[in-house]
Amino acid sequence: MSLVPFPPPPTAGDDDNRSSGGADDNSAATPPLSIDTLAINSPSLPISRGPVKLTARSCLYEICVKNHWKRPVFACCDEKGPSNLRLFTYKAIVEMKEGSRSRIVVECIGKPQPNKKSAADSAAEGVLWYLVRLGYPKKPDRSKKVR
Repeated sequence: MSLVPFPPPPTAGDDDNRSSGGADDNSAATPPLSIDTLAINSPSLPISRGPVKLTARSCLYEICVKNHWKRPVFACCDEKGPSNLRLFTYKAIVEMKEGSRSRIVVECIGKPQPNKKSAADSAAEGVLWYLVRLGYPKKPDRSKKVR
Protein backbone atom coordinates (compact mmCIF):
# COMPACT_ATOMS: atom_id res chain seq x y z
CA MET A 1 0.00 0.00 0.00
CA SER A 2 1.51 3.30 -1.03
CA LEU A 3 0.87 6.56 0.79
CA VAL A 4 -0.02 9.63 -1.23
CA PRO A 5 -0.09 13.18 0.23
CA PHE A 6 -3.47 14.85 -0.02
CA PRO A 7 -3.29 18.45 -1.37
CA PRO A 8 -5.02 21.17 0.69
CA PRO A 9 -8.18 22.77 -0.67
CA PRO A 10 -7.58 26.01 -2.65
CA THR A 11 -8.22 29.27 -0.80
CA ALA A 12 -9.93 32.35 -2.26
CA GLY A 13 -6.68 34.17 -3.13
CA ASP A 14 -4.94 31.01 -4.40
CA ASP A 15 -4.85 30.75 -8.22
CA ASP A 16 -2.66 27.67 -8.79
CA ASN A 17 0.27 29.09 -6.79
CA ARG A 18 0.82 25.63 -5.36
CA SER A 19 2.72 24.50 -8.42
CA SER A 20 5.34 27.28 -8.05
CA GLY A 21 7.24 25.26 -5.43
CA GLY A 22 7.90 28.35 -3.25
CA ALA A 23 7.78 28.64 0.53
CA ASP A 24 4.00 29.14 0.38
CA ASP A 25 3.49 25.46 -0.53
CA ASN A 26 1.15 23.94 2.13
CA SER A 27 1.06 20.40 0.69
CA ALA A 28 3.82 19.19 3.02
CA ALA A 29 1.85 20.30 6.12
CA THR A 30 -1.05 17.89 5.48
CA PRO A 31 -0.76 14.33 6.71
CA PRO A 32 -0.46 11.59 4.09
CA LEU A 33 -3.50 9.42 3.49
CA SER A 34 -3.68 6.03 1.89
CA ILE A 35 -5.58 5.45 -1.32
CA ASP A 36 -7.58 2.69 0.36
CA THR A 37 -8.69 5.03 3.16
CA LEU A 38 -9.89 7.59 0.63
CA ALA A 39 -11.90 4.97 -1.24
CA ILE A 40 -13.52 3.60 1.91
CA ASN A 41 -14.34 6.98 3.47
CA SER A 42 -15.71 8.57 0.30
CA PRO A 43 -19.50 8.09 0.00
CA SER A 44 -19.48 8.95 -3.71
CA LEU A 45 -17.12 6.15 -4.72
CA PRO A 46 -18.70 2.71 -5.08
CA ILE A 47 -16.95 -0.05 -3.18
CA SER A 48 -16.35 -2.95 -5.51
CA ARG A 49 -16.41 -6.35 -3.91
CA GLY A 50 -15.37 -9.58 -5.52
CA PRO A 51 -17.79 -12.22 -6.72
CA VAL A 52 -19.95 -13.79 -4.06
CA LYS A 53 -19.00 -17.38 -3.36
CA LEU A 54 -21.93 -19.70 -2.89
CA THR A 55 -21.65 -22.11 -0.01
CA ALA A 56 -22.84 -25.71 -0.23
CA ARG A 57 -25.73 -24.84 2.09
CA SER A 58 -26.94 -21.97 -0.09
CA CYS A 59 -26.71 -24.13 -3.23
CA LEU A 60 -28.71 -26.84 -1.50
CA TYR A 61 -31.36 -24.32 -0.37
CA GLU A 62 -31.72 -22.98 -3.92
CA ILE A 63 -31.97 -26.46 -5.45
CA CYS A 64 -34.71 -27.33 -2.95
CA VAL A 65 -36.64 -24.16 -3.78
CA LYS A 66 -36.25 -24.72 -7.52
CA ASN A 67 -37.61 -28.28 -7.28
CA HIS A 68 -40.38 -27.37 -4.76
CA TRP A 69 -38.96 -29.60 -2.03
CA LYS A 70 -39.00 -28.93 1.69
CA ARG A 71 -36.12 -26.90 3.07
CA PRO A 72 -33.09 -28.95 4.12
CA VAL A 73 -32.70 -29.55 7.85
CA PHE A 74 -29.27 -29.32 9.47
CA ALA A 75 -28.82 -30.92 12.87
CA CYS A 76 -25.77 -31.30 15.08
CA CYS A 77 -25.39 -35.01 15.73
CA ASP A 78 -22.05 -35.05 17.58
CA GLU A 79 -19.68 -32.78 19.51
CA LYS A 80 -16.27 -34.12 20.46
CA GLY A 81 -13.19 -32.79 22.15
CA PRO A 82 -12.44 -30.33 24.93
CA SER A 83 -14.13 -26.95 24.93
CA ASN A 84 -11.16 -25.19 23.30
CA LEU A 85 -10.73 -27.83 20.54
CA ARG A 86 -14.36 -28.80 19.91
CA LEU A 87 -15.24 -30.67 16.70
CA PHE A 88 -18.83 -30.56 15.40
CA THR A 89 -20.47 -33.15 13.19
CA TYR A 90 -23.66 -32.15 11.38
CA LYS A 91 -26.14 -34.08 9.31
CA ALA A 92 -28.25 -32.71 6.48
CA ILE A 93 -31.71 -34.11 5.73
CA VAL A 94 -33.53 -33.37 2.48
CA GLU A 95 -37.00 -34.69 1.68
CA MET A 96 -37.51 -34.92 -2.08
CA LYS A 97 -40.98 -35.41 -3.55
CA GLU A 98 -41.23 -36.80 -7.06
CA GLY A 99 -44.85 -36.93 -8.15
CA SER A 100 -47.78 -37.34 -5.79
CA ARG A 101 -46.77 -40.57 -4.02
CA SER A 102 -42.99 -40.89 -4.45
CA ARG A 103 -40.91 -39.55 -1.58
CA ILE A 104 -37.15 -39.85 -1.11
CA VAL A 105 -35.36 -38.79 2.08
CA VAL A 106 -31.63 -38.12 1.77
CA GLU A 107 -29.61 -37.94 4.98
CA CYS A 108 -25.86 -37.25 4.90
CA ILE A 109 -23.45 -36.89 7.79
CA GLY A 110 -20.54 -34.51 7.24
CA LYS A 111 -16.96 -34.62 8.45
CA PRO A 112 -16.11 -33.28 11.92
CA GLN A 113 -15.19 -29.59 11.66
CA PRO A 114 -13.94 -26.97 14.16
CA ASN A 115 -16.97 -24.68 13.70
CA LYS A 116 -20.68 -25.24 13.15
CA LYS A 117 -20.96 -23.45 9.80
CA SER A 118 -18.23 -25.48 8.15
CA ALA A 119 -19.69 -28.68 9.66
CA ALA A 120 -23.10 -27.88 8.14
CA ASP A 121 -21.39 -27.10 4.80
CA SER A 122 -19.65 -30.47 4.95
CA ALA A 123 -22.99 -32.25 5.36
CA ALA A 124 -24.54 -30.17 2.55
CA GLU A 125 -21.64 -31.15 0.26
CA GLY A 126 -22.55 -34.80 0.88
CA VAL A 127 -26.17 -34.18 -0.15
CA LEU A 128 -25.01 -32.24 -3.23
CA TRP A 129 -22.71 -35.11 -4.18
CA TYR A 130 -25.65 -37.50 -3.99
CA LEU A 131 -27.92 -35.16 -5.98
CA VAL A 132 -25.30 -34.89 -8.73
CA ARG A 133 -25.21 -38.71 -8.93
CA LEU A 134 -29.01 -38.67 -9.31
CA GLY A 135 -28.73 -36.15 -12.15
CA TYR A 136 -29.66 -32.92 -10.41
CA PRO A 137 -27.53 -29.80 -10.99
CA LYS A 138 -24.76 -29.12 -8.50
CA LYS A 139 -25.30 -25.36 -8.60
CA PRO A 140 -28.58 -23.51 -9.13
CA ASP A 141 -29.34 -21.88 -12.48
CA ARG A 142 -28.26 -18.23 -12.26
CA SER A 143 -29.14 -17.31 -15.87
CA LYS A 144 -32.40 -15.51 -15.22
CA LYS A 145 -33.73 -13.31 -18.00
CA VAL A 146 -34.08 -9.63 -17.12
CA ARG A 147 -36.91 -7.75 -18.77
